[in-house]
Amino acid sequence: MKIKNLKWALMALAGAFAVLTAGGHLVVGDEASANQCANQCYAQENACRRATNDDPKCGAELTKCLQSCRGK
Repeated sequence: MKIKNLKWALMALAGAFAVLTAGGHLVVGDEASANQCANQCYAQENACRRATNDDPKCGAELTKCLQSCRGK
């Protein structure tokens, strides 16, 4: 069961990375780009929590990700 969750999480992260690298340049405006970045952070956190059974490190990674969105 855990291997299936890990595979799902890795596929979700790979898909999210593809969306960011392929479609990220099409978004116009800083606010839209920041929203897209934040949405990606939440998707990564969700995948992390599912793959690790709610490991607290997922929340810390979310915080770092959201802080990096502000810097863009």
